[in-house]
Amino acid sequence: MTKDAADRLAEVLAQENAALKRLDFPAAVALVPAKEAALAAMARNPPPAAKRSPAIQTLAGLAEENRVLLERAIEVQTRIVRMVARAIAPAREGARYKPLHERTISQRTMALAVSKSV
Repeated sequence: MTKDAADRLAEVLAQENAALKRLDFPAAVALVPAKEAALAAMARNPPPAAKRSPAIQTLAGLAEENRVLLERAIEVQTRIVRMVARAIAPAREGARYKPLHERTISQRTMALAVSKSV
């Protein structure tokens, strides 16, 4: 592994981690090609297993932070997708008449009524 490959990967991971901390997902996604290129450069010339340089230790720390931040980003995006899916899902109950004692107030209807009045 050349020092340049390790330095480039560390630089890209640091930039991606900073974007993920800001929840700036477009900026993080824009770094994917650079990250893939840096990883490919390291894969072509891997470090010897017995040699643990400070650069490799730094990369290990950045990679772990990147993993945690990516998991958080996935969780945030999943929540957003679920909220949107719930908002656009058709009402579960059809429009039918029920006797007064069988009627229930739909939480979904209440939420939509509030959002429409805002």
